Amino acid sequence: MLKIYYICAVDLSNFDAQRTHILEVISEMQMLGNDVMLLLPRFQSTIENFPFNICPINVLLKSSKLKFVEYEIRLFFVLLWRCLRNRPDVLFTRKGFLTIAPGIIGKILRIKTVLEVNGIVADEVKSAFGLPDVAVAIFEKIERWNCRISDKIIAVTDGLKSMISERFSVDISRIIVISNGVNIRQFHPNGRQTGTGIRLGFVGNLVNWAGVEILVRSLPLIRQHFQNVELLIVGDGQERRDLENLVQSLNVQSQVTFAGKVAPQEVPDFINQCDICYVPAIAGRNSKIGGSSLKLYEYLACGKPVIVSDIPGLDMVRTHQLGRVVPPGDVAALASATIDLLRNPDELRTIATRARAIAEQQFTWTQTTEKIMEICAKKG
Repeated sequence: MLKIYYICAVDLSNFDAQRTHILEVISEMQMLGNDVMLLLPRFQSTIENFPFNICPINVLLKSSKLKFVEYEIRLFFVLLWRCLRNRPDVLFTRKGFLTIAPGIIGKILRIKTVLEVNGIVADEVKSAFGLPDVAVAIFEKIERWNCRISDKIIAVTDGLKSMISERFSVDISRIIVISNGVNIRQFHPNGRQTGTGIRLGFVGNLVNWAGVEILVRSLPLIRQHFQNVELLIVGDGQERRDLENLVQSLNVQSQVTFAGKVAPQEVPDFINQCDICYVPAIAGRNSKIGGSSLKLYEYLACGKPVIVSDIPGLDMVRTHQLGRVVPPGDVAALASATIDLLRNPDELRTIATRARAIAEQQFTWTQTTEKIMEICAKKG
């Protein structure tokens, strides 16, 4: 059994993929017999009860853009005090914008540090917030330093592993690829009847690189062959208004439903309403770091045929014949792949069975966390 301090800079009151990842991994760590404490920022007056130990760190600048800066400063002193008082075996960090305290404390106190990286923060803040170059450069320097002082780094894709090694001059042998997973107890086929219509589905953040615009633009082409097709979009984000305007301009508003952000326990029900689900990620960011999409694993666990973009990390769809793979950003190809699948109902049923089996065999959170624990337990 290991004593692990799991450190994150995530507001867990947001029901998103980060929350899912953190809670699932910690739960599995505990089920494997480890003693885990989560250190996290407290931005709300109250904090949720979790089925594991937590150390919420109060942040006064709750609505300020500087709230994460304050959190990182407070985190350093809280984490140092806890490590001196009750020394852990591992400091496990899900990398945030500025999270460097675990690396520093780990070096000072000779505690093993494991850093989980899900993307390049400098690139993400530049894309999402339009920060000036000097601010992006600061993020990049912190990120480089953080990666270089960590004992081990977990990357979710091979592309991200290569990028970390090359961009931050990190020995590639210190970087291990472990993909995301899915809770197969929560996500499973429910056999619910959805009526006579055909429903296509997307679940996730409505951001530029998700490629939802491509899916929306494909709908009129699909409807030329299947008039009873409708599109369900579950999630929210900065692209939602533009997508709603696009739906209006294409005159398909009666065939598109924006469900918005839903509670995690409701997501399987929405997925199970769909006949085909999508990961229409665009090139650029996705082509560089690849994809380890939570929604893809959740689709598969629910037994859904999928259509995905041809980017690194989504290769299992082609390898295991789980649907169709199309060039990223190609509206016509996405529509054609959808029409092809809809014309083959026997194949859809076969894929449904295969998808669930693959999720059970290869992509559970238990399997993911067992690999993480191997890294945490290994000496050196």
